[in-house]
Amino acid sequence: MTARRPLLLWLVALAASISVPACAVTDPTQYYALGQVGTGKTDAVTSPPSPANPATAQASQGGTSAVAIGVGPVFLPGYLDRLQIVTRTGTDQVDLSQFYRWAEPLDEGIARVLVEEIGARIPTDRIVTYPWRGAIGRAIQYQVPVGILRFDGHQGGEIVLDARWRILARDGTELAFRRSTLTETVAGQGYEPMVAAMTRALLNLGQEIAAEMRTLPH
Repeated sequence: MTARRPLLLWLVALAASISVPACAVTDPTQYYALGQVGTGKTDAVTSPPSPANPATAQASQGGTSAVAIGVGPVFLPGYLDRLQIVTRTGTDQVDLSQFYRWAEPLDEGIARVLVEEIGARIPTDRIVTYPWRGAIGRAIQYQVPVGILRFDGHQGGEIVLDARWRILARDGTELAFRRSTLTETVAGQGYEPMVAAMTRALLNLGQEIAAEMRTLPH
């Protein structure tokens, strides 16, 4: 027993020396959320346009509208339906980042930004994201499903948002069907400028949807 004791102490010390560096390792993953725009084109994107009709002008001056809107579902292609941020590396090539990820499912982030932008431009507080249930679902007058065809880009280059969207009446009647293809310049290298450019593209898409919706009876 005496001869084995030094060996046992040496094994305990070795295990302790291995565990200390392991505990000190931190997760290098960084998480990003849509909705925080950078400088440059931000003011141009978020400044409200002139109302398209008297009803909108009255709503803008006198408070929020009573119209109820539901945004979603948002449909993503398979290559985007993941937490890793996707960048374009070639015409037919993409890169899935290992350490740069979305802080929420991408379809939920897209719907959230669109709700904020559309709701500010109608304007209305009665706007929700899919899925909705119960009384909220029964109150919705217009639904905006969105199909994303492409939403990616090059770091230091530009991002492309290509989407089809519809406006449906309460009974499911299609009131509008549009395709929007929007590009935004990425103001620098890295993922933060790229995510900011993606947010600006979504804000522009929200503006297009809101402009179409303002032509409908409220």
